[in-house]
Amino acid sequence: MIALLRWLNYCLPLLYALTVAAYAVDFVRGDPRAARIARRLMEIVLVSHAVYLAFRTFAFGHVPLARAMEVLTSVAFAVAVVYVIVERRTRERRTGVFLVSVSFLTQAVSSVFIRSSGEFPAVLNSPLFAAHTASAVIGYAAFAVSAVYGALFLLLYHELKLRRFGLFFDRLPPLATLSRMCLRAIIVGLSALAVTIICGSAWAWNKFPGFSHDPKFLLTVVVWIVYMIAAWLHYDRHIGDRRVISLSLVGFFLLVFSAILSRLAFPTFHIFT
Repeated sequence: MIALLRWLNYCLPLLYALTVAAYAVDFVRGDPRAARIARRLMEIVLVSHAVYLAFRTFAFGHVPLARAMEVLTSVAFAVAVVYVIVERRTRERRTGVFLVSVSFLTQAVSSVFIRSSGEFPAVLNSPLFAAHTASAVIGYAAFAVSAVYGALFLLLYHELKLRRFGLFFDRLPPLATLSRMCLRAIIVGLSALAVTIICGSAWAWNKFPGFSHDPKFLLTVVVWIVYMIAAWLHYDRHIGDRRVISLSLVGFFLLVFSAILSRLAFPTFHIFT
């Protein structure tokens, strides 16, 4: 089984890359054949990824959420699932090249650095930790989706402001649609990250005294506050979408920093992940 896991681990980035390429051809050329190929590849990669996660769970005796690289592969899968749901509900496939690229990049990093080890720290055997990490994956995936739609919104806004009615104008959904999808993803991410913070705090209260001063914990709280301000400005103060989305992208960059770079720059009790 370990050999099969290694094979799937290195095949998944390739499958995601092929899927991104098919969506890219469809985006540039508007090719129905490329769109059909992309959909089929998307189905194959989702099934393959689900099998990989299931086999990894069975082989190592825990859901792949305990370590950073396991979280990354789970986020890659979650983003891909979200995109498939969006495509089927909205019939909008032209954002596939951007969203599936997120899955490709996160899975590629995971495939390179993930460790095939069955060791599982006993301290992590807690329902609260499971809820903490599962909600974190949902939150990270939602914020990644919101960042993609937010970046596309700003790109299209810039093109329209300059009166450039080119490829992006022809292929991307209207600004209102991009804004709506971005903000919906933010609300999902806010809810999930709130659960992450609450469950993580309850779990770490006795096991890691002083956890509230941990850099990653503090950065996560800051991220939640930034996204909450963005949502508040939109729904309560009716601030323009461009400013709200720009603020949400600041929140996403802080999220990336708290999830990855803080492990390199600051000491943190999250090092077991």
